[in-house]
Amino acid sequence: MQITTTTTTTRTLRPGSKVPKIIGSLLLLVGIGLLVGSGFAIWTEVKFRRIAVETDGRVVEMLRSSSRDRDGRSSVTYKPVFVFRLPEGKEIRVEGGVSSNPPCCRVGDVVRVRYDPAHPDHAQMTGFMESWFVATLLGGMGLVFALIASVALRISGKAGAVALPGTVPAAGGNMMTFAVPLVGLRREGAGHATQWILQARWQDPRSGVPRLFESPPLPFDPVPQMRQMTTVNIQFDPGDPNSPYAMDLSFLQAPGDDPDATIAVGPVRRG
Repeated sequence: MQITTTTTTTRTLRPGSKVPKIIGSLLLLVGIGLLVGSGFAIWTEVKFRRIAVETDGRVVEMLRSSSRDRDGRSSVTYKPVFVFRLPEGKEIRVEGGVSSNPPCCRVGDVVRVRYDPAHPDHAQMTGFMESWFVATLLGGMGLVFALIASVALRISGKAGAVALPGTVPAAGGNMMTFAVPLVGLRREGAGHATQWILQARWQDPRSGVPRLFESPPLPFDPVPQMRQMTTVNIQFDPGDPNSPYAMDLSFLQAPGDDPDATIAVGPVRRG
């Protein structure tokens, strides 16, 4: 005769799987750092514009730069060098801040220049590339890293519950069945009145809060039938630390020949 139980979805708990959480946390830090960098670049540009003066300038040179990647392929970029005159007639020569390919302009092109009157060598050509390219690049990369981090952290939150093939969702609310690690066996009473209570502990992978589950009292010692077992299936709501739960003990064979000597294992509420 067997101990009866409910039939539900079975999921496997992996409480030690912290890799997705670590990766997610690192990616989140990188994303936040990039977003902070983007914010700083925007603040710097706005601050510069408040004091800057605009004038006309002229491109006098295109600096060529080449590089090779790990596969040996070469690439070339071009950076403009422009000059402009201050009101007193002094000519200032400045290198552009962004290299590109194709080049942004040609030698001889007339460009609009923005510079700091107190420090004329602090100057830049007007336009998106000089003003907002760095902030946009950092912000875009920061958002991508933050998105990947959120996915990784969500995976880490669900790392303790991986559906086994062929299972279906549990019926009723958020009740699901997890394979929870066994942690002990408690004995109550003595002699013929002795009862055994299985104990299993589950730790919420998101909050880290542990929860102890105990089976209904068993009238026999289950250890001989569980020597190779490390987990037991328990149905509960993982989002509710006080939800009822049911421990699946259908793998146990109760001693004796009485066909009516079955132990019903239904939802129970224990601390």
